[in-house]
Amino acid sequence: MYKVDTNELRAQMARQGYTTIGQLSDVTGINRNTLSDILNGESYPSGIVMQKIVKALELEPEAAGRIFFAPALASDASICE
Repeated sequence: MYKVDTNELRAQMARQGYTTIGQLSDVTGINRNTLSDILNGESYPSGIVMQKIVKALELEPEAAGRIFFAPALASDASICE
């Protein structure tokens, strides 16, 4: 299972000059609530949403892979049982 590296995603947003979710929403056409859920780790983006974010942030494939396919480590021991 994978998770989004939200810290790196936010850092890439800042590098491209996006200071708000609204700005990224306007450029990508992705709903603000959807972006908020992704940035808060509450939702995993679809392939289409990932593609729009990658394009807007001008991410190299390696950077996109690190952001969207970060390994999800179990933080709850009961999950591993």
